[in-house]
Amino acid sequence: MNEQSPINGKITVIGIGEDGYDGLGNIARQILESASIIFGGKRHIAMLPGSNIATQNSWITPFDANMPLIEECLDQNPVILASGDPMFFGIGNTLVNYFGAKSITVIPHPSSISLAAARLGWALADCDIITLHGRAPEILRSHLRPRGKLIALSSDASTPALVAVMLCEAGFDQSRMTICERLGGTQERITTQTAKTWQGTATSMPDVKPIDPLNLIMIDLIAGPKATILGNGPGLPDNAFIHDGMITKSEIRAQTIASLTPWRDAMLWDLGAGCGSISIEWMRAGGRAIAIERDVKRCDIIRKNAIRLGTPDLIIRHQGIEDILAETLPTATSEQDPDAIFIGGGITTPGLLDHCWVLLPPHGRLVANTVTLEGEEELLRFYNKNGGTLSRLSVSRLVPRGNFKGWSNLAPVTHYVGVKV
Repeated sequence: MNEQSPINGKITVIGIGEDGYDGLGNIARQILESASIIFGGKRHIAMLPGSNIATQNSWITPFDANMPLIEECLDQNPVILASGDPMFFGIGNTLVNYFGAKSITVIPHPSSISLAAARLGWALADCDIITLHGRAPEILRSHLRPRGKLIALSSDASTPALVAVMLCEAGFDQSRMTICERLGGTQERITTQTAKTWQGTATSMPDVKPIDPLNLIMIDLIAGPKATILGNGPGLPDNAFIHDGMITKSEIRAQTIASLTPWRDAMLWDLGAGCGSISIEWMRAGGRAIAIERDVKRCDIIRKNAIRLGTPDLIIRHQGIEDILAETLPTATSEQDPDAIFIGGGITTPGLLDHCWVLLPPHGRLVANTVTLEGEEELLRFYNKNGGTLSRLSVSRLVPRGNFKGWSNLAPVTHYVGVKV
């Protein structure tokens, strides 16, 4: 084994492209030539030269079942073949999470995303990049914006048609979709049409050459006159949500999200979620969320809103406040522990505020709203004990009054913000 090979007990992950074995660098080839055991997809294994005598193992389903098999072979320094850059929406992340970064050596290949950007002359720093492989495709809806550039890794050959339908439904039918297939190989194909044309092609032109399952979609977003533009900042219009009246109003919601201070991948618990507006806006700002609601009909509304507004990964729990107090809600993993908690209902439940405070980590945020005197009394008690800020939010909206217009006052909201130290 040469000096570039991994040390004993290490896993080497080699990215490989459509140009196959010939496109690999010298170090990657040397490692493959000296490997005793190799894991990879059937397509990647087939790219190896016939002279390779290593034991070759194709992935089994489900993918997580491969981890123990790799673990059993650690003393043989297993080599793993992966598509493109394994650390960019690839299996490298899964392996690092399971084995730890110190056990992994990665030799990347140009990803299909990098190749596509090079073909079209797109600056990757200016693009939103998402994967629809194994994900709910509705996440695309949260990335729609005028003049945006979006790169989406497809799940299979049907993904471009599905994306075209969603773009047309959202009023982005003139957006230019470029489908890039098998980039870097002899069967590379790049085709550009509008979303409206792609949608028609999928239904009315069966003689068109089928899309290859190995494709990605470059979308130059163009908002048409019927498009509804929804930003990722707080305070979406109330009519963006389906609701039965149980909704934190737009102006109050904007302040509530600002007080919660979302950041990427932070976890929010939204207690008494109503129609899910707080959870959904938190996720549109980059976080993750669990919406907890005792009313089963409202849970269904939350689910519909999450799909409509591009946050299909919102976790919905049909549970009540008493479940929180009994600690039956959380968490299969620490990834679901809260970084922030919002209480929109049930504030007067004995012990709720104190229990939520205990659940939060250092720097965690507790935000609560109430419109009742009893809720205000509970927030004042908690404020006197733990500090924070307590404020009253008042909003007036202009409404018709006969032939004239006047101001209508919404119920004032008592707003608590606490940051745990």
